[in-house]
Amino acid sequence: MAQNFLDLFNGAFTQISDDLGEKTIRMARKAFSASKQKIEKPAPEMAEVRDLVIPSDNGALPARLYTPMAAGHAPGQGLVFFHGGGFIVGDIAGYDNAISRLAAAARIRVLSVEYRLAPEHPFPAAHDDAKEALLWVIANAPELGMDPGLISVGGDSAGGMLSAWLAQWAVQNGLVLHSQLLLFPLLHLIETSSKQRKPADAYILAKPALNAIRKNFAKGADLHDPRLAPILGPISKKLTPAVIVTCGLDPLHAEGKAYGDMLAAQGVRIKALHFSRMPHGFLNVTGIVPGAEDASLDAFEAFGQFAGTLPGKDQ
Repeated sequence: MAQNFLDLFNGAFTQISDDLGEKTIRMARKAFSASKQKIEKPAPEMAEVRDLVIPSDNGALPARLYTPMAAGHAPGQGLVFFHGGGFIVGDIAGYDNAISRLAAAARIRVLSVEYRLAPEHPFPAAHDDAKEALLWVIANAPELGMDPGLISVGGDSAGGMLSAWLAQWAVQNGLVLHSQLLLFPLLHLIETSSKQRKPADAYILAKPALNAIRKNFAKGADLHDPRLAPILGPISKKLTPAVIVTCGLDPLHAEGKAYGDMLAAQGVRIKALHFSRMPHGFLNVTGIVPGAEDASLDAFEAFGQFAGTLPGKDQ
């Protein structure tokens, strides 16, 4: 079952790369969201799950607020989370179980945000939406049970790129974020022949997916733009403290490690976690990949300890 899903995933991205038809993309998005729920273990119970809409200059952005049982008294810490999916697929529904686990394990309120997807909305649409969402959360934090001075950003894969860039953008614009959670982040789109970027056992994010992202999302943009390549962006000791999660069976593991090393060299507080037997996207395959649920809970608890919502060695 696991291999069938992984073959389907990469096959979908191959088809998207070759065929930009509306029907193809619509089917891929529906399959992507539905499959995540089918291959997930049950989510923990929340104290509250609330759907809301973030107003934006480019249209309303759907969002879902997760308040775990052990969130503590409001206002408290909050995490703004951006889903993965290569900027082409993905939505808050497909991440429902994963975000519930994150909120419960880290004991933190999480706002999961949808953003516009390519190819209908190519770069920089997703980045613009992410920025507007963050600013809205800071301005409306008390209504979300969050302290505006204790807001973190996080995301997986493409959402990791958005989060890493937002942390850099925040420094440049005088905003102070509490922390960032970068889960197997996509930190650049520059083509490379490095074997580290394309291991033979890259189960989920294989070459077709990366090609589809470049073709449909970047669409001729400068791939050295810091928004598309946070690993080339401005890094200083003022950058937001970060938890960076990498996977051994992931073509992005080398750049994730390199980014963590770059932050640490500037004196930024970081915590690096590496799961040698996990594939890219392991958060959403807990029902079919052995050890994926334990690995995701380890990562989420480590973030809670790092951010201070959980007792632990990082406090």
